[in-house]
Amino acid sequence: MSLEELCDLKSVLPTTSSMNFMYKRNQIFPYRLMPPVPGTPDLSHLGRKVNHGTTTVGFVYQGGIVLCADSRLCNGINVCTQKMKKIVPISKHIVGTLAGGAADCKYWYRVLTRESRLHELRHKQPMSVGAAAKMIGDVSQMHRGTGLDMGMLLAGYGPKGPSLIYADSEGMNISGKKFAVGSGASNALGILDQMYRFDLTDEQAFDLALQCIYQATLCDAFTGGIVLLYRMGPGTHGMVKEVDCMELHNKYSKDAPSQMDIDLV
Repeated sequence: MSLEELCDLKSVLPTTSSMNFMYKRNQIFPYRLMPPVPGTPDLSHLGRKVNHGTTTVGFVYQGGIVLCADSRLCNGINVCTQKMKKIVPISKHIVGTLAGGAADCKYWYRVLTRESRLHELRHKQPMSVGAAAKMIGDVSQMHRGTGLDMGMLLAGYGPKGPSLIYADSEGMNISGKKFAVGSGASNALGILDQMYRFDLTDEQAFDLALQCIYQATLCDAFTGGIVLLYRMGPGTHGMVKEVDCMELHNKYSKDAPSQMDIDLV
């Protein structure tokens, strides 16, 4: 109540009964979020736009699909946590990565998980990665201009083999073999474009993904924490490893101390 008085919203907020109706409506129709309250005063002058970022990488190779992401969650210049899970299983056949607004991505991934399960129950077959990406595209079009901020990599297997699609809140829907998403994407692509090959072995693919994220941690302040490495195969998918950024620095950096330096210290 004190927040309403401070912002002078009592005169513009709808009644309690109508608010309850709209919230219940959101639960019944998850694609139609409650619109902004008509007449709400512009409070943008009280704050500034929050900068945020991350780095996620995904590519297809002969052994399947590799997804890699950092775990740092920022609110402006402040690091909120180093343990954000940015690789999310949606179903037994689809896995996604998070980039952008954490709340937006988490909400729509929950909706996508629900719709994927309902699709399996109704049609007796799993939802395809293309259908999941199309659903996110419809959401983006529906909420264009409302501040929705998300960029997703959707990976999965279908009858035609592996599929990797990038979808975001701007309506992009692109299928490809390799992607980097987030504020550190340009730095990761510097490694990925140069070293990517389809005929990589498992170990080479894992090493390439980790190098991409490590390069992003060096140049992007919003990328860091624990690096998550995930692999999707024809029949299974699961976490390969979780590595601290400092371990990657000791492994890949030319400036990392050698074992001889450590012994001397």
